[in-house]
Amino acid sequence: MVPAAASEAAALIPLAGVSVLVWGLGRHGGGLAAARMCRAEGARVTILDAKPAEQCGVDGASAQHEGFTCLVGDATHPAFGQADLVVPSPAIPPRAWPAQHPPIASPEALALARHRGRRIGVTGTKGKSTTAMLAGALLGWKVAGNSWRPLCEAVMEDPQADLVCELSSFQLWYLREAAPRFDAAILTLLTSDHLDWHPDLAHYHAAKLDLLRWATVVACAPQAADLLPHGLHLLPPAHEPAASDLLVPGPHNRANAALALAVAQYLGVDHPALAERLRRAEPLPHRLRTVHQRSGLTFVDDSIATMPDAAMAALTSFDGPLAIILGGSDKGADFSNLAEAVAARGARPVLIGQMAPRLQAALLRHGVTPHLAANMEAAVRLAANSLPGHGTVLLSPACASFDMFRGFDHRGDVFATAARSLFP
Repeated sequence: MVPAAASEAAALIPLAGVSVLVWGLGRHGGGLAAARMCRAEGARVTILDAKPAEQCGVDGASAQHEGFTCLVGDATHPAFGQADLVVPSPAIPPRAWPAQHPPIASPEALALARHRGRRIGVTGTKGKSTTAMLAGALLGWKVAGNSWRPLCEAVMEDPQADLVCELSSFQLWYLREAAPRFDAAILTLLTSDHLDWHPDLAHYHAAKLDLLRWATVVACAPQAADLLPHGLHLLPPAHEPAASDLLVPGPHNRANAALALAVAQYLGVDHPALAERLRRAEPLPHRLRTVHQRSGLTFVDDSIATMPDAAMAALTSFDGPLAIILGGSDKGADFSNLAEAVAARGARPVLIGQMAPRLQAALLRHGVTPHLAANMEAAVRLAANSLPGHGTVLLSPACASFDMFRGFDHRGDVFATAARSLFP
């Protein structure tokens, strides 16, 4: 069943006395922030999650401490049909909805309906978090959404603040009827991802591309140009910064910086300020970030790279000898092009996790014999020892993390800890 989307009318209804069901706390605090926003406007708020609050980490503990009623279940729970408004976590896929349900307003729809400042939206298969960071640094604006702080939290703090909004395909799908306006939008690389949530690739692309229709102007990666809808106001491309002018490594990040520069120039930031702000922008955690250096070895955490395209981009980001740690849980990816890229780069692969056999087969077809490791510590040791006394050990797994870790951030932290303990 495809639910009715979050409409602008549903997002703007007065909440005083309304029975609101927040469905799912989410991974980044979005559900709890939405519950707080609704309660602050006088709603009677209940939280429904698949897990007991005690198993929902800090957000679950905070929800209980703040006196929210926390229930366990899904759309079959009696509280679901009794609500006046359902505020779903964007992680809940279309197939989870029953045929009949109350009106919907996603956390992002609630937040953007109450936001009164300027805003830009950033989306893409990969690169959106770093591009959002760069745009925020260039503009001097706060960044919120997706992997950042929840939009509800940012808007409650200051509804007049100018915002850079990082938006996932899940969040955009739930916004499709509200169609909030943006002063500008940025689209980075657009390939394939999240087909466990979206029914097909066209559904995924449509959710991403909707953002561009809601924006006054658009900055778009050239690789996505063939997918763009007609009638957009495309910004002229900005010049890519030199590698020495950007702390975030890699040619793909220089391309993403150019997108952020195009929007900042359009919004009136002067060139001297742009150059200085760009030089100060530091890599985000788990995104091509150097986490340790010792005796000629540099250890780089790119655990966010959960698809082959992202790992292939990481391979081009460093000079000199390179060992790469690949593997994890299955996302249905094809590793053929990645294996070819590893061979062409001359990188030394070390494999971990559920996808190690498939990666090994792909690499062997391209004449590359990988090392196999049982855990992250063994992988770090093998990768470092495969280098000629100097070079880069890169964690860029091209796979999800849930076979061995709680998430990509946990995987990156374990990598950094192993590097520091093995090479103190």
